[in-house]
Amino acid sequence: MLSGMTAIVAWQWMVKSADEVTHTQLVQQELTKWLSATQDLENGQLGYLLTKDESYLKPYQSAKGAVSLIHNNLVRLVAGNVGQIAVIESIHQTIKERLEVLDKNMAAAGKGGDVSPRPFGADEFGGKIMERLRSQIAAAKQQEQMLYRRELKQFRRQSSWLLGAMLATLLACAALALVAMIRERQRVAALELTALTLTSANRSLEQRVRSRTEELAIERDRAEAERERAEALLRDVTHRIGNTLALVVGFINLHIRHTTDPKSLKTLMGARDRIHAIASAQRRINVVNDLELVRIDTLIQAVLDDVVEAAGEDRIVLLVDVPPLLASAQVATSLCVLTQEFVVNSFKHAFGESGSGCVNVLLKRKGESGAELVVEDDGIGVGGSAVVSSTTDHDGAVQHSEGLGTKIAALLTRQFSGTISYETMRPGTDKPGTRVIVTLTDLVLSDPGQLTPPEHEERRPSA
Repeated sequence: MLSGMTAIVAWQWMVKSADEVTHTQLVQQELTKWLSATQDLENGQLGYLLTKDESYLKPYQSAKGAVSLIHNNLVRLVAGNVGQIAVIESIHQTIKERLEVLDKNMAAAGKGGDVSPRPFGADEFGGKIMERLRSQIAAAKQQEQMLYRRELKQFRRQSSWLLGAMLATLLACAALALVAMIRERQRVAALELTALTLTSANRSLEQRVRSRTEELAIERDRAEAERERAEALLRDVTHRIGNTLALVVGFINLHIRHTTDPKSLKTLMGARDRIHAIASAQRRINVVNDLELVRIDTLIQAVLDDVVEAAGEDRIVLLVDVPPLLASAQVATSLCVLTQEFVVNSFKHAFGESGSGCVNVLLKRKGESGAELVVEDDGIGVGGSAVVSSTTDHDGAVQHSEGLGTKIAALLTRQFSGTISYETMRPGTDKPGTRVIVTLTDLVLSDPGQLTPPEHEERRPSA
């Protein structure tokens, strides 16, 4: 870059010197033309005086105009140089003096006066003027010639500088190209070494990944086997618990057959139904998601199907609408027992001894943590009241109704910080119906995502 900048500066200097050389040559040419035009003036005057032929006036007038034009050109060329301007104006003044003499002679000849023609500059006054003019032009040309030699010398010196700068630029470019080539070769060699190192490391990593993948496959197969064994063991345990509870139900049935006290009979039958619900839930628990969660929709449906089957009455239709959600086994069991309490209560009291109707069970999530269980029927209602406040607060206190089923429902609801409320669905009608709303504030349910029920699990009809 420095060599290139030097070359540019040297080139500018050389151009400037060339312009100055050309300028000097132009000034010399104009001075020569100026002296020649003055001589043309003398020749035109001499021809006219000798022949009286007016055709010589045309060259005279033309030379006179050329003298003025040359003066203007010289003034333009030397503009800015005070010394040269002074020389040009001095020469111009001398020519003007000579023109005055020539104009007087031409005027006298035109009036018929006797003006003897004399050789160029033969008159004493005109000769002195012309001698002075020649010396002035010669001095000016000599000065321009000296200036020309100096500028030509400077031009040649600057041409040498330009040549040196260009050679330096070429050498610098060659050196830079050589350095770049050496650096590029070094870079290519480094890249080749890096590529070899990466290839070796890649092969080593591929070997390790392959080995690790095989180990992981073995561990995964082992983990799957352990999972299947654990699932089988858990299913067996839950089934055994269900069978044990079913055995307890059988013992209670024996006591029922041998009990004659109505109050004891009612108590035993209530205990049997609740134990039967727990046993049904235990037998149908099918854990998913790393043996932690169960599907509550299929579990509640199965438990309520057992309730319908145990009731053995086709006059009551049970409809269940529970979304496919996940909960822990303990929570799911409690939710099944709670739902069973309200469904059994509707079966016993909503339709009387021979009435028919429909019982709906709905469960829906409320927010991130919480759910609402609704059990409604189209039966005879709860005493004709629009809203019967038989609720449980967060402390588990039960109002109005003090039956065993209500207490059990209150205890189960309290596990989830919930409340129970009763509403009349159609006040003022023959069958106003009852809606039980159980708000479970702390019931945490999970979305199963793409989970599907196991192939062996068969969902029975709702009614």
